[in-house]
Amino acid sequence: MFNSEQVKGFILHPERIVCNTALRYFADSFLYENDTTLMPLLLDRLKQSTHPGAVGLYHGYRFPQTEETVRDVLALSQSSSMDPNTKIHLLNMLCACDHRLLIPYEEFIAQEPLLQKRVQQKRELANMEDRELIDAFRLFIEQSTGKYVNEFDTTYGNEIVNELARRRCIDPEAVLQKLDAYDPDDFSYETPYFAQLAGAMKLDAAIPSLCGFLGAVDDWLPERAGEALVHIGTASVVTALADQYFSAEAEYFRLYASDVFGNIKHPASEEALLALLPEEQHLTYATKLANSLCELGSSKGLPLVQAMVEEGNFDSRYMNLTESIYAYCVISNTPHPLLSQWKKELEMEEARIAKREKQLKSFVAGGNFQSGSELHTKTTKVGRNDPCPCGSGKKHKKCCGA
Repeated sequence: MFNSEQVKGFILHPERIVCNTALRYFADSFLYENDTTLMPLLLDRLKQSTHPGAVGLYHGYRFPQTEETVRDVLALSQSSSMDPNTKIHLLNMLCACDHRLLIPYEEFIAQEPLLQKRVQQKRELANMEDRELIDAFRLFIEQSTGKYVNEFDTTYGNEIVNELARRRCIDPEAVLQKLDAYDPDDFSYETPYFAQLAGAMKLDAAIPSLCGFLGAVDDWLPERAGEALVHIGTASVVTALADQYFSAEAEYFRLYASDVFGNIKHPASEEALLALLPEEQHLTYATKLANSLCELGSSKGLPLVQAMVEEGNFDSRYMNLTESIYAYCVISNTPHPLLSQWKKELEMEEARIAKREKQLKSFVAGGNFQSGSELHTKTTKVGRNDPCPCGSGKKHKKCCGA
C-alpha cells in the first residue's frame, strides 16, 4: 500500500492524471489535517503548469495554510498570468483558510465580497460562547429545512460543524441520540449535519448509524455519512461496512460504501476490497471497488484490476479504470509492460476531449448562442427522489438529475 510520504511528491508530477490522483489521496481521506506541507506543493505545481485548469485546485480548499502560503495565494490571485477560473479557485482557498491568517489583508478582503462574507462568518462563530454557537447551529437547521442544497449556505453550515467539533461543546451522547432519531420523512438537514459532526468528533459509537445512512433514499445524507465514516477512519469502520456490504437491502448502499474503503488508508481496507471485488457482479460497483484498490496502492489488487482493464470489463461511463491503474503504476514505480500503451491511450483520450472543448469554445465565441434567447423550456422543479420526467422509470437524481 501507498504511504503518505511516497504519494506526496507526486503532487508535482507533470501528468494531470498522476498529479490529481496524489491530490485526491489526501483530500478525500482527511490525511490533510494538520499537514502544512501539502499546500506549498500544490502551489508549486500550479506555477509549473502550462494548463492550470488541468490541476485539481479545488482539493486545495481543504489543505491547511500558513502565513507563507497565504501570501503566495494572494500573489498568484493578483497575477496577470492567471486565468479567471484559476483566480476563483485561489479565492476559494483563501475563503477556506484559518481567518486569523488573513488579519494583515483587510484591504484586500474588503474588495472581495465572498471573502469578506466568509471571514466575517468565521470571526462571528469564533467569538460566540458555546451556548450561542449551539443556538446558531439550531437556527441554521431550522432555516434550511425544506430547501434544496443550492438554496442555503451549506459552507456556513460546515463552518458551524467545524467549530462545534473543535470545541466539543455538544455532548457525544446528544449527537448519537440525534442520529438514532433519524426520520426519513423529515425534510430538514439535521441528520446530515449531525452525521458530519459525528465524523469530525471521530465518534466510534456512531459507526452503526452512519453505515445505515449509506442506504438512505436521500443522497445528501449518504454522502455526508460516507465522509463521516472516512473521517473516523478506523478498522472498525471497514469491518462494519464489509460485514454489511452484500447483505444490506438498501438499493444504493454499495454505491456509497464502495468509496469509503478506498478513502480509509488502512490495511483492513485492502483486505476487505480483495475479498469483495471478486464477488461483486454489479459492473459499476465493481469498477468503484477496483478503483479503490488503486487509490490505496494495493499491489495485491493489481492482477484483479489489470484483468478488468484488459477485458474492458468495467463501467467506462462511470470512470476510466485505465487512469486508475496507470496512476497506481507510476506512483508505486511498477514497471508494468502495458504502461506505455496505457499512457498512449490516455493521451489520445485527453487530446480528443481537448479538441472537443476547443470546438465548443469556438462555437460559443462565434456567436452561435444568442444572448437572452430561450435555449430550454421552463419546467416545474423535479425533486431528487421523484420519478425522472424523461420516462426512464428511474429516480431523477439517478437519471437526468445526475
